Amino acid sequence: MRKLLALLILSAVVVIGATLAWLFIQSEDDGLPEDLVAFSLEARPQSDRYLFDYAGALEHYEEGAHRYLEHLGSRFHIEALIVSVPALPQGHSLETLAVDLANSWRIGEEQEGRGLLLLLVDKTKQVKLEVGYALEDVFTDAFSGYVEDLQLGPYYRAGDVGTGLIAVMEMLEERAQIKDQGDYTPDTIARADAALLAGGAGARRNLARYGDDSASVAVSPSGRGARSPEEAWQIMLTKWAGEGSDIDLDVYTEMTRLAMGDADKPDPRTLKWLDHWRNADYQVLREGDHAVIWFGDIDGWENSPFLFCNPGDGWKLDIVWQRRLVVMAENPKWQVMQGPYPYVNLMHEAWQSTGKDLPLGPEDLYLCADDTKIATRMAELERAIETNPRDAAAAIELLRLSANANRRPKVVHPLIRRAKQLAPERPEPWKYSALYNVTAFFQYRTALEDIERYIELRPEDTFGHDMKGFLLYRLGKYKKSIDALEHAVELDPDDGYAYAIMARDWTMLARKAKGLNKEHYRDSALEMQEKAEGVSAPDGQRLAWLKSWMRRRL
Repeated sequence: MRKLLALLILSAVVVIGATLAWLFIQSEDDGLPEDLVAFSLEARPQSDRYLFDYAGALEHYEEGAHRYLEHLGSRFHIEALIVSVPALPQGHSLETLAVDLANSWRIGEEQEGRGLLLLLVDKTKQVKLEVGYALEDVFTDAFSGYVEDLQLGPYYRAGDVGTGLIAVMEMLEERAQIKDQGDYTPDTIARADAALLAGGAGARRNLARYGDDSASVAVSPSGRGARSPEEAWQIMLTKWAGEGSDIDLDVYTEMTRLAMGDADKPDPRTLKWLDHWRNADYQVLREGDHAVIWFGDIDGWENSPFLFCNPGDGWKLDIVWQRRLVVMAENPKWQVMQGPYPYVNLMHEAWQSTGKDLPLGPEDLYLCADDTKIATRMAELERAIETNPRDAAAAIELLRLSANANRRPKVVHPLIRRAKQLAPERPEPWKYSALYNVTAFFQYRTALEDIERYIELRPEDTFGHDMKGFLLYRLGKYKKSIDALEHAVELDPDDGYAYAIMARDWTMLARKAKGLNKEHYRDSALEMQEKAEGVSAPDGQRLAWLKSWMRRRL
């Protein structure tokens, strides 16, 4: 499990995880999970549930959020709940509702007062972090003010409350570790609070005062980039520090500027680490038109790498692969995704994850060299949809480009809904919904539902069976994964990806088995490894990872 699973949305920049992904955004779907028991102020409806999304605002992220909240309980002995409600009940203010919920639901009671409640009121766009008495020395009013206002606010301005909530989850993780380690003093916490610049208690934050940045693509002429990755890195830090008004170089790709809004004014989470980045030792690792600012394989989210590319007009920050490849695990760990992707070879020393090692074809791999062309095409498609809202072909193409570029949920989710509604018989909307659920949120169960529908519509496509096998592998359903992948190799006996995932399935079965079964599963794993090596175009990188991984487990 990605312990924090906050998808890095810009690694240590404007990112929020990626990891395995605690993104929460508002949904236009008013439906609630079928198993969600009716809201009650009298008592907690379900003792084994930690996310109560009565406003229907968090439906796309329930898997990751629930795993994260379970992690806080098991790792740090903190009972944390997230509750969303459509509006404040009659007679309640935000504060009284939070207090009544914390008391009536006895949040943290079994953990000796170590309880947290994050309450969201959808109608008024308010959020409240209620802190149990045993945590107040570390989760202070200043801390609450920071995570509610300065962390969540900027993402609300972008119409992306969910991304801001990831930042909140990351901050909770950091403070939970301080509490768990116990080696702090009041002065330590006071200094940490002062650095947050929270500006007072965090009792109430009315988020409705923030605006909503446009989600449309407005392509401006791309400026000339830097002459080297190092120059781009130093210019970017200078601009983030507010000192680069006289620098006319453009160190952001079109997709990066689109994702960050005013890229020269990062959020407070980014600024927290600015001094560290300006003073840290680093290397520039380069392979062709891709480069990494590398601080070493060192723990600490602030030490995760930054990715730059040269799209043809100079070196620029590459937010697309930054989001896709660099993921925050449990603080202070960070990971790099495996897969046939750019930058990965440069970061081979980092801890590797297979959470997004997907069976992608060339049409679904974002290329930095095509960045401006992609942004231009997105703008054309948005204009076409504005002219004809029922243009299914334009909606599907825009969905493909937006999902492959890992655009924000507020952009992609409406496109998924539109494409499914306009062309339910077309397989593409289900495919890109499944891919986006994995690359943005690690939502494997949700993606599995989409890919099942894709297979119904395109049963002879090996991608669907490969993807299904991958999802079942990630969900720990190894025999079902093997069944799906056997369908894939029936269609294409040269499917090296399927053999590699089956080798992993059999390896995991062998780890849990005893006696003759263990030997059989081990032999099957080695057989699949040999088949992966024997295809006409074996993937040497994936095979090297696979062999190393299997040696440690068999």
